[in-house]
Amino acid sequence: MNDSQTLSRTGTCDVADTDEPMGVFEILNSSMPAATRAAFIATKHDQDALIRTIGQRMREARELCNLTQSEAARRLGYANPSKLSKVEAATDTNSVPLWLIHSASKLYEVSVDYLFGITDDWETGVPRGTQAFLLDAWQKMRERDLLALDCLHREVVAVSCGTRAMLCAVKELSAAISLYCGRNPDFAETFGSATVMHRLGRLEAAATGAEVDLRKLRLTSQEVA
Repeated sequence: MNDSQTLSRTGTCDVADTDEPMGVFEILNSSMPAATRAAFIATKHDQDALIRTIGQRMREARELCNLTQSEAARRLGYANPSKLSKVEAATDTNSVPLWLIHSASKLYEVSVDYLFGITDDWETGVPRGTQAFLLDAWQKMRERDLLALDCLHREVVAVSCGTRAMLCAVKELSAAISLYCGRNPDFAETFGSATVMHRLGRLEAAATGAEVDLRKLRLTSQEVA
């Protein structure tokens, strides 16, 4: 390919005006007969759309690699990020060098098809459709896991609410028995009172342990709501 060939918005072959390699539109313009040329050269609107797509994909690929525009421009051989900035913003009305697209695909480890917007599969060496299949499988697994987590959350909420209701009931029972004992001094002397107080003590101990467990698991009423 001639060293003066570039991918231009205008679709014209300005060989003398640039040192960049020629692109597909100029190749078509310069090598095909006039009658055939019109059937292959994209309209200016299509060319602008393609250049915008390339710029957007170049930016997305760079950001996937967590590279600044300055660092990416340096690795691509530019002295400053000005040219790369124009390409990414689709404001370069002169050209998008084909060598830049090729070099960017290597630097960002994405396919050329991805940069051209032909496919959404950004990985290189992956058969087309594979990434979409993996994404679909991942989405199904994610939905399954979210459903399982939602069911688990509902069960935890039910157990936590039931436990807290039991704790409140135990405290109310303990307060009622204490009040009864205070108003009936002879209660301790009645038959079975020792058993009642013993069972109440065990119930209070179990309730205290359950309350401690809820706090350890951070299952307060606000957190499980």
